Amino acid sequence: MSQEVKSASICRCKHKGNTIVLLIIVALFAVVAVFFLNVATGDPVGPVEQCPWVESNRIVNSYSEINLPQSPQITFDKLKKMSFKITSEEGEGRGRLDIEITPEGMVTAVWKATYKEGIYEKEFSASCMGNVDATRIYEDEDGMDESKLFFITEGRFLLQAFKQGNARVGGGEAYIVGWVSPDGSAKGTLVLAPDKKNTKIYAWGE
Repeated sequence: MSQEVKSASICRCKHKGNTIVLLIIVALFAVVAVFFLNVATGDPVGPVEQCPWVESNRIVNSYSEINLPQSPQITFDKLKKMSFKITSEEGEGRGRLDIEITPEGMVTAVWKATYKEGIYEKEFSASCMGNVDATRIYEDEDGMDESKLFFITEGRFLLQAFKQGNARVGGGEAYIVGWVSPDGSAKGTLVLAPDKKNTKIYAWGE
């Protein structure tokens, strides 16, 4: 009897190990597939802060589980709200960005801006949704930092430009990505992409 139990235990361990290996292979395949899809379509590839579409596969659908944070990353037992002032590289105001992260890992980000540029009065708005992904590890010139929690959102932006009572309307894809530190501070980028070869990037946070 003990031999049969031992054999069954070994089989279960092998099955569990095979399942983990399979999940890793599927995850790697998804990343590679997105990379080659971007190359095939001519979409630029680069750091997620500049080309967030390279990581869009991390945005889950209603049938998938979110990779929730674990220590040393920050965890949320209630809704976390963050608000940031957006400025251009020249230091000019470009509205405010509001971000909400739920304990379940869902992320909502909204940006609104009104300002004058040249002869135009411009009104921007963007609404994005996404999620956290604790498996994405932060890395810079100082090395890797597993304590920072990654999130990515995707949506649309709308531009209305007014000139002497006449209005022009435009828009395109919008991405808001960022990293949340264990102390609750955060930084990231807002990327406006009328098309992926012509983008406007605003840094926010910290």
